[in-house]
Amino acid sequence: MTIFRLSWAASIAVIVSCGERSGPEGEQETRDQQISAEEAYAKMVKTEEVIAELVGPVNRLKRAVANLKVGWNEKLFIKGARFKAIADLKFSQGDFPGVEMGEFSLGKEELELRGEREIWKALFERVWRLEKISFGTLEGAFGKAGDFHTKLKVTLRGTTAEGKLGAWNGKLGIWWVKREGEWLIRLIENLELKEMVCEKPFFSDVLDRVLRSPEDLERAQHSVHDQYVRDVFFTGGTKFSYPRHYWNYIATWDSLDQHTSVSVVDVDEDGWDDFYVTARWGRNQLWRNRGDGTFEEVAQKVGLDLDGVCNCSLFADFDNDGDKDVFIGRSLERGRFFINVGGVFVDRTEENVIGGMPYWTSAMSSADVNGDGLLDLYLATYRLPISRPRNILATEFLTPEEQVEWKRRRGQDHPVFRLTGPPNVLLINQGNGRFSRSLKAGGADLWLSSFQGTWSDYDNDGDPDLFVANDYAPDYVFRNEEGRLVDVTNEVAGNELQGFGMGVSLGDYDNDGFLDPYFTYMYSKAGSRITKMFDGLENRMYEGVKGNKLLRNTGAKFQPVNCEVSQAGWSWGGQFADFDNDGFLDLYVANGLYTPPSGTETEVDL
Repeated sequence: MTIFRLSWAASIAVIVSCGERSGPEGEQETRDQQISAEEAYAKMVKTEEVIAELVGPVNRLKRAVANLKVGWNEKLFIKGARFKAIADLKFSQGDFPGVEMGEFSLGKEELELRGEREIWKALFERVWRLEKISFGTLEGAFGKAGDFHTKLKVTLRGTTAEGKLGAWNGKLGIWWVKREGEWLIRLIENLELKEMVCEKPFFSDVLDRVLRSPEDLERAQHSVHDQYVRDVFFTGGTKFSYPRHYWNYIATWDSLDQHTSVSVVDVDEDGWDDFYVTARWGRNQLWRNRGDGTFEEVAQKVGLDLDGVCNCSLFADFDNDGDKDVFIGRSLERGRFFINVGGVFVDRTEENVIGGMPYWTSAMSSADVNGDGLLDLYLATYRLPISRPRNILATEFLTPEEQVEWKRRRGQDHPVFRLTGPPNVLLINQGNGRFSRSLKAGGADLWLSSFQGTWSDYDNDGDPDLFVANDYAPDYVFRNEEGRLVDVTNEVAGNELQGFGMGVSLGDYDNDGFLDPYFTYMYSKAGSRITKMFDGLENRMYEGVKGNKLLRNTGAKFQPVNCEVSQAGWSWGGQFADFDNDGFLDLYVANGLYTPPSGTETEVDL
């Protein structure tokens, strides 16, 4: 799980900053480096401890912002505190229809703080109400005079005085001093503040309008995850009634690393898109579009109400009979394959999938790999070796032959930069809806923890190539050469794909005729702070925390693009689409971890 990346990063930072040389001079240099590394580690720990202590004061600052009052307050500021204000708002030509964009000019003079609204007076005069306020610590460092300096990322959402929707993003510099055990602000400086305003949101939630009955709405919104979290925090429970004996502890990382999905598909071929929702706990749901703007749940009626541990689904006409069949990827159970027989789905896994479906499937992608007119299937698998018990992967979910190979690879792979996982699987369509496993997944079995595999013809030669996003390992690009998958990662991308991969999608963002890949990684404020404190780290350590990566396809290679698509939070996947109908592809990025029930949230800032 990605949270472990940060704790591992700190310890690895010390290790890799210590070189090795032989001889007396080398031994002395090694000792000096060891001392330097230990000092850097101690400084990092002390800095992060202060940042943790500042959570309370920063939250008090957020409450002041919510009340549209950022001025002198004895619980926030020392007497005589000073500030650099924002001034007038300068509008610029926006790139989006219907969106007004501007940036506040920054005051250069330090002023003594007196009034309630002085720091953001120019902003608060434009705001009626703020609904969302987020502060994140980008940097922290001790000053020479014993004070502590932080740089905060500021994100605000609300309503303007004119009744429009407003979004404000910026950065604050704050100098803190400790007085009688409390951190107070000595100086606060606006470093940047931008504004975007529009008449209405691009998207709105209409679930309560498309589900007719309260029962359907409750079922669609019910979260078993929330139910278990409430049980742990409010009653002290730690056990599930499901799944099995090998996974019954609520805090297992296998629980947190498995993610469900939604498939959009016209299941009944009536011209209206339906939704199939997979469930980690509870039964899958199929919401049939009635054609009048409402939906009904029909999963049990058509045979698709599988019970739990379902991560993903992929609908397509796999037997070429004119209707859509479905593969369902699962974690603690083997995946399933259902044939569509007159609108009812019949499980044909055992009969039609030679070699069987794998466990731990995280994502699936279909394409005609060998050009025979039949859809084949690539299954990405994901599982970290940190569950209870630790050897569960090798003993419960692999064949005897796979167990031997997994243990061999685990003995030689790196525990962070190439963490051994289950093998990915390539199913080749033999016709009539029958599949067989390709040996070593055509060369793309990888034996890593893969979050996603995506087919796309990046070289415009008429066949699908394969992109694989891997957690705790480099990502891969495979070129399709007459049905054979060839690893061309270094050839086309060099060392660009070193982050913790969680998704990959492709689209021609610059309209040059070549598909460009967008890899979703992790942008972590805490990880970025920590890695900056150490010199000489592996480049992969920096790549692992600095965010997503858009690469421009030149026709021969992929080149990184410098645009505002990297720092999209803790990202899980991106999707290209022309949302504003201007002829250029936009990006929608799913990010974040989990929004918990009220009273169970943590203030940890990652």
